[in-house]
Amino acid sequence: MTSTTSSFSHFNLLSKANWLRFNRLLAWAMLVTPVLQFFVRANLAYALLVDFGLLLAHGILSLILFGLPKVKRQKFAFSMHVMGFRWYFLSPRNEFLLTGYRIVQALSVFPLLFIPGARWLALLLFYPLLRMPVSFIQHLYRAMNFAFQRWGIKYLDAGLVVCIYLFFFFANLLRP
Repeated sequence: MTSTTSSFSHFNLLSKANWLRFNRLLAWAMLVTPVLQFFVRANLAYALLVDFGLLLAHGILSLILFGLPKVKRQKFAFSMHVMGFRWYFLSPRNEFLLTGYRIVQALSVFPLLFIPGARWLALLLFYPLLRMPVSFIQHLYRAMNFAFQRWGIKYLDAGLVVCIYLFFFFANLLRP
């Protein structure tokens, strides 16, 4: 039995699986850039600009691919979707999405500060901004746990990867 059709024609470059792979590549690039920037002694302003660009691209693509965190039997929860508070019960996936969503909420405060009529909204979103470092660490830790589970790695700790990342991030900031 021979087939004259090529399996390559079924490959779709814009499939959701390929966008997901690209999004993971962006996440890994964000994880690796502080180490690279440290060893090549990159200019801090340019390094932070590259990191911010990677963060925006990863965040926008994640929102498109995964959407907002969801609560069973409820489409919108003001306390979670506006204020960033944790709902009483979330699945591990939605818990992970919430940590990323809190980062988006914190980043959305900055443009609001430059819009004269919307500064009151920035005060409303002050909690996610205050909580952003914790949300970032939680998001990175959970992302590493999910990656290690996906790869079947049981001997590495996600906390170690987070500590290495934070070390190089702060080493870049404090470097003369």
